[in-house]
Amino acid sequence: SPALQAMAEASPDNSPHRTDEPYRRALISVYARLAATARKLGITIQRKEVGVLEPYANSEEFSQDLDIIAASLMANHGAALIRKRLHALQRAVQIFGFHLATLDMRQSSDVHEQVLSELFKAANVVKDYASLSEEEKISLLLSQLQQPRLLYSPYTSYSDLTQSELTILQMARTIRKQFGSKAIRNYIISHTESVSDLLEVFLLQKEAGLFCTDAQSGKQEAELMVIPLFETIPDLRVAADIMDGLLSIPEIRALVRQQDELQEVMLGYSDSNKDGGFLTSNWELYKAEIELVKVFSKHQVKLRLFHGRGGTV
Repeated sequence: SPALQAMAEASPDNSPHRTDEPYRRALISVYARLAATARKLGITIQRKEVGVLEPYANSEEFSQDLDIIAASLMANHGAALIRKRLHALQRAVQIFGFHLATLDMRQSSDVHEQVLSELFKAANVVKDYASLSEEEKISLLLSQLQQPRLLYSPYTSYSDLTQSELTILQMARTIRKQFGSKAIRNYIISHTESVSDLLEVFLLQKEAGLFCTDAQSGKQEAELMVIPLFETIPDLRVAADIMDGLLSIPEIRALVRQQDELQEVMLGYSDSNKDGGFLTSNWELYKAEIELVKVFSKHQVKLRLFHGRGGTV
């Protein structure tokens, strides 16, 4: 195909012995880009490439090259060559990209509260964030999300906990930038008990450069989906109310729209079993699911339930 021929002509292999081998030259071009990508990611490669080419900006570019090769083979009676090896490689790239497995982040809501309490106090925003009412917390968090400046200052001393949590979020941003956005996509909040528990993680994302606001349009974007974990019996009973409150906030509804109108909710089994026993746990989980479906239907948002059934660490 013309696209395959263009890949062959861009190959670093200019040997006259391979002018009539366009697929080979195209694959040499792909390998040269992969080798450059591997070095960029700090990976040692065993086979030296024929010549130097620019690394792939992301795994989607690699996938596009494989698609060109497959389409050319399909159009020129080479379908049998696609089925086993090339198709398997195409699927692997679609699933794993350059990151292999997707990581989920997870932390307890009380830790987020401690970190933000310290940041708010150090920045002279509010002295005792934890003592505020739920309405006051929501108002403060939403107003801070609109602010262009950060709460964190490199010239202020913070506790080990705050430094650790912010460093982890900053590393998440680095990993996403280096290996692609699919490397880390979700942030799960254990012990979600209120709407403010969810808003806190949006603000912490902002502190690490994972949440930004366009200066021209005012459009906001969060890189990580914020996912509540409802696990105890009391939390399961208020799960639908919390999600209704969250999705009723225009700014959050706009963020969900950017997530393809999809929001995930995690339901826990361990703590609910400890709280109420097996029968009560399952009954409360069932009721929570029914109520969540009603809330998400009301807001016209797709609901994805993640059942955290526990197990060993």
